[in-house]
Amino acid sequence: MSAPAGFRVALEGLALGAGRALPAVPRAAHLAREFDARAGGAAAKPPVDLDRVAERVIAAFDRGETPAALDWRHAPWCLWRTEPPLASHDLALQTLLAQVGQPKRRGVYRRLASSYLLDYAPDRPELERVGATLAAHAASAGEPWAALQGELRLFEPGGVARLADAALAQGCTVPDLLTRRGLGAIATGSGLAEAAFLAGLQALAGRPIASAAERLATIKAWCLGPRGELVYQAHRAAMVNALVLPYRDRMPSKGDQASLLSFLMPRFGDPRVKAGNWIGMEAAASIVKRWLTEVALRQFFDVVDTIAPERMWRFRRAFWGAYHKRDAILNAWVVFGPDGAREAKRAFGDGIAFGQFVKGGRKPLQDGHAVLLLDLGRCIVADWSHTGYCNIWPSDDPDKPRYLNARSYTTDDVRRPVPEDRTERSLTAHDIFSHGGSDGYVWQHRVAARIGALTGHHLLASEFAAGFE
Repeated sequence: MSAPAGFRVALEGLALGAGRALPAVPRAAHLAREFDARAGGAAAKPPVDLDRVAERVIAAFDRGETPAALDWRHAPWCLWRTEPPLASHDLALQTLLAQVGQPKRRGVYRRLASSYLLDYAPDRPELERVGATLAAHAASAGEPWAALQGELRLFEPGGVARLADAALAQGCTVPDLLTRRGLGAIATGSGLAEAAFLAGLQALAGRPIASAAERLATIKAWCLGPRGELVYQAHRAAMVNALVLPYRDRMPSKGDQASLLSFLMPRFGDPRVKAGNWIGMEAAASIVKRWLTEVALRQFFDVVDTIAPERMWRFRRAFWGAYHKRDAILNAWVVFGPDGAREAKRAFGDGIAFGQFVKGGRKPLQDGHAVLLLDLGRCIVADWSHTGYCNIWPSDDPDKPRYLNARSYTTDDVRRPVPEDRTERSLTAHDIFSHGGSDGYVWQHRVAARIGALTGHHLLASEFAAGFE
């Protein structure tokens, strides 16, 4: 009986890698034994229809017969991946586990251990029972199993987390660590490697960051393939959480913030604009929005400092910077006219996100016009550059700006209609505030009082003057 074509190809590659000519094709049972013997620490899953193998093995046990020798040889591969799975048949599983501990049964152990690694998933039926058997006989099974069990207790509960911790401690990935132990052939695509990958990211998410650069380098090594693609798309949230959640109570430096955002934004987009890309990682998205709020404030003031007189802006930089330091700004967005948009792209690159004015609206657009849009929770603020006003809307006001992170706005979208009576009293009654008296903190006190009444954030005059670098 000749071997299946795929089996012969696999054997041929193994023989050529060893520098030997391919021998004559033996009988299938001999071929399987030879393949296992040459595969080293890990056994290779045979290219046969394992569903049919499982059916025949279970049928034999149900008839009270001994399964065919070749079918039984493949039985370790049928525990979980087949339909029906042998793990669901108690007699078949019990018989297989009993053989693992017998002398001169290292081949059975190797196939079962390899199957355990490849098909590992926390919810596998009888997983702990199989693991306990592998743990009990690892010492006599030879390497790498003896060392993996002895050093990491790999086959016991918690073994996956210990494997992940060992990889992190050694500054390598889980597949790298398994490859060093002679299991490279099954390391990358195994269920156990994936589970350890997830356990490692979850551990990182709970650890403080000593170095943002080192954390980012670890995340890249663990999570990205050779072309920068995500290795496990299903675990993208775990990756983001490991990178971002340790910053709950601290801000990264400007340089670290830029590095983190340059990694996250091309892969997931701006969470203010593409919230759907951040589903399942909302806590991380909130932290990233805080970083982007700071970016938006810097962007606004840096650009406006260029296109509008400086005397107008150092006071506003200090004022809104104080709210940011209070962590009171939930979201920030900038709207530029054509000149501001050009300067923003020149200063920050084409990837910078902001809104732009389009035709429409009663207020004519002038050179240097820009608007800083702020969400302070219970109110929305639109602070205009030049001689424009600061506009405030309670969060339940139906006339508030409908979108805070849109790509285009008319002037009417981000301003309150100015009443005919433009006295300070009248403007204030309409939640419109001029910027007169900056040196004496006149407008700052008026705006802060209104925001405080709406949100409960009451700023002190000393905070107005603290500045925002």
